[in-house]
Amino acid sequence: MRIARNGAIATRRLLVGSPGLGIVAFVLWTVAVHQANFLSMGSLGLVSVLGWPYFAGLALVTAGIALELLHTPLRSNRLVFLIVVLVVFLFATASAVEPIAGTQSAFVVAGFVQHIYVHGQPLINYDARFSWPGSFSLGAVLVAFAGQTNALDFLRWFPFIIELLYLPALLVIAKYSGVGRRAGFLGVALFYSSNWIYQDYFSPQALNYLFFLVVVASVLFCWQPKMSHRIRRFRGGLLDRLSQGRDIFTPTRVAGRDTVTTLGNSVVLGILLMLGLIFLASAMSHQLTPYAIMLALAACLITRRMGRPELLIVASLFAVGWLSLGASNYWVGHLANIFGSAGHVVSSYSSNVTSRVIGSSSHKNVVDIRILLTAALYFLGGVGVLRRAPNSRVLEILVGVPFLLVVLQDYGGEGLLRVVLFGLPFVSLLAASAVLPNRFGPIRPFVPKLSLGRFGRPILRVLVFTVVLAFALATSIVRGGNDAYEAFSKGELAAVNYAYDHSQPGETVGVVAPYLPFGQRDITSVQVFVASGGGTPSAGSETTSLLLYRPAFIILSQSQEAWGEIVAGYPRGWEGTLEDSLVSKGYKIVAGWQTATVLESFRISSVTERQ
Repeated sequence: MRIARNGAIATRRLLVGSPGLGIVAFVLWTVAVHQANFLSMGSLGLVSVLGWPYFAGLALVTAGIALELLHTPLRSNRLVFLIVVLVVFLFATASAVEPIAGTQSAFVVAGFVQHIYVHGQPLINYDARFSWPGSFSLGAVLVAFAGQTNALDFLRWFPFIIELLYLPALLVIAKYSGVGRRAGFLGVALFYSSNWIYQDYFSPQALNYLFFLVVVASVLFCWQPKMSHRIRRFRGGLLDRLSQGRDIFTPTRVAGRDTVTTLGNSVVLGILLMLGLIFLASAMSHQLTPYAIMLALAACLITRRMGRPELLIVASLFAVGWLSLGASNYWVGHLANIFGSAGHVVSSYSSNVTSRVIGSSSHKNVVDIRILLTAALYFLGGVGVLRRAPNSRVLEILVGVPFLLVVLQDYGGEGLLRVVLFGLPFVSLLAASAVLPNRFGPIRPFVPKLSLGRFGRPILRVLVFTVVLAFALATSIVRGGNDAYEAFSKGELAAVNYAYDHSQPGETVGVVAPYLPFGQRDITSVQVFVASGGGTPSAGSETTSLLLYRPAFIILSQSQEAWGEIVAGYPRGWEGTLEDSLVSKGYKIVAGWQTATVLESFRISSVTERQ
């Protein structure tokens, strides 16, 4: 009886405490995604079809994190559980509501995987990404292992799965980065709450971001800074800080005598071998991540968080070696594409930021919130720099070094997004230090401790709840802000497959804008013509472009119509007008679904019928 009674009491405490809040929040999330109607999505994207249960559940799980974070003693297992529930809210909602994967780029990657699965080798001189085929080859292996014929089944839930895989590495980084335990968990929660950057779709960069996190986590786990003589005598003056900074440029740093490790030689050797394999895999898989890894290793070396420079040398050799040899078919004649924008900071800023603030007022609001959210996180991170007492400045340097990627290399319109993503784990920990700073590090803080009195703990709980919830709500809005035209229906996928099934080799499928699930098959035999070219022309020019090019099939769809209204500024119902014009100019409707229509050239279809 006593055992049963104790078990009942423990269960009751579990359900009414912070885990209970997480369980109730998950139930509310289930109700929210069950009630959401994908076809009713408005200009605000995914958030426009989520009802009050979603937001109530998000508030509950945030309250659970705030309560548990300030609990004494700190219960790590409960915090990890609540963070997982938070990940469900922010990264599984789109997968649960939308019927298929929500970005066209994921289908293009699936097409690359399909080609390697069928032909056993990458396609030369087709796309620059085939010069880094490691991830595509791994995808082909997974397709074969799962007994599938393509990678489409992996696409829908991949963002949620990969975000969960990031969690162990993030927890290790938080534990060994020099922040306090509570600030570490808060930093992980802020990472997920502010990660609106949709780079976790089925792609090489999502996998390589996992490589990046594992490398940094392993280095921080292996080595700790050795306290120097000057740090012990530090009095907080400017001269002492300058003298301390001068210690960075000493031979002992390169010799590895400024770091210590508590691990055995065999463990360190095993970690080094694992990191070597990761360097090789990353060098073969992605254009940008190997250089982000090199910068992160250099930051750890400078800040006494890596013993010796051999890891940096090995990573550099693999990255430069693959670019020079394995990717030679790409860079020969294209060096301007790699280094042509080196130092052009203004043009990089324009292509990454200012060019995206276009479209309707709702779309501009989504973009503005993204910018403000990132700016707010970096502002909090700056406050954290002033308030914390670290054992090294590794987090600050890890936040700053990714920006060298934009200065040194042109990576197109997504370059700055990738840079922010590479620094996000570390700026999140700095932002957490603004709320819960570490006061016991050998490097003194710039700002003295602020006393909150006997109400300090409740005030901190309210502050944590407010900050995490504000970021999570903003991310819920802006992460799915483009889903009105970037998320696809089953009818649109069926329309694309219909066009592929009925196209002859060498024929072209025409679309207005690149917002359809095409590219997942027949990449060498059927081409896709995009009338808008990804830009925002006038609605009338779409008909002219399509008629001049005269593709065999033209697909009109719900996602393209939403793009025209939200981004390009086309009038409501513009796609119906376009359809009537195409029909009057020699096209006929050959297939239709609720969300998509396929038109075929009358001349081509007539020849097919006679045959």
